[in-house]
Amino acid sequence: MTEPEERFIALSSGAFRTLDWPGRSPSAVFLHGLSGLADVWRSTVEALGDGRPHCVCVDQRGHGHSPRPKSGYAIGRYVQDAKELINQLGDGRPVHVVGHSMGARVAFVLAARAPLLVQSVAILDIGPEQWQANIEEGVAAFDRMPQRFASRTDALAFASHGRLGFVADEAMFFRRLRTVPDGSFEWLADKGALKATVRSHRARNYWRDWGNIRVPALFVRGGDSAEVRPEIAAKMRAVNRHVRYEEFAGVAHNIPLLAPDRLAATLKAFWQTIEAERT
Repeated sequence: MTEPEERFIALSSGAFRTLDWPGRSPSAVFLHGLSGLADVWRSTVEALGDGRPHCVCVDQRGHGHSPRPKSGYAIGRYVQDAKELINQLGDGRPVHVVGHSMGARVAFVLAARAPLLVQSVAILDIGPEQWQANIEEGVAAFDRMPQRFASRTDALAFASHGRLGFVADEAMFFRRLRTVPDGSFEWLADKGALKATVRSHRARNYWRDWGNIRVPALFVRGGDSAEVRPEIAAKMRAVNRHVRYEEFAGVAHNIPLLAPDRLAATLKAFWQTIEAERT
């Protein structure tokens, strides 16, 4: 496995942690979901193999080792971070953007509002609808989530039985935690930021942005996921027929961790199709 370079890139809100794999141009920027961090993309990027794009995965605001401001978790702030990051990459070319869940919402809003920065967008298992029940379920889950685990055993027990579904990869789960000097573990992500994000993002709809996507776009739904309900998926296809649609049968919501090889193959085929259409 190729170990990426860990870098901290100065944006207007502070120094954001990224994982950087060298590769060809155009670059690909990866945006994780709520409570995640850049590392969730490791297996997907590795599965892209030789000849992959220059891949940059970022800890988004309030997550991982990036800034944790007390406020500023509306979609526009996340989009601004992504725009600044893309502009920092240096070659001046638009990039492929890949997002999962919350990061997928950021990705498609970015593609709709700043298309000159985006070569293509891949949107993994999120819809553009307002959804109050999702807010209530998410906030309740974060409220139940312990802030600290006394031992590794306690942390693994939560990972196995908790509401938030961290069971795909034990090592990846512990990347979400920091070790406290007394040997306990606590979350890297800020619980207040997580709750503020889900409240802000799910309190409004993004159908206008969804309909305005005109860059090459791919939507991937997890066939066993409850995150994008069938009626919403059907409406998404009707509202914007420009977006290519694919479903991963038998895969739940956390596509980057559950199906990284299939995701990598799908991304490579998508990008190759874009290149072929432009020649």
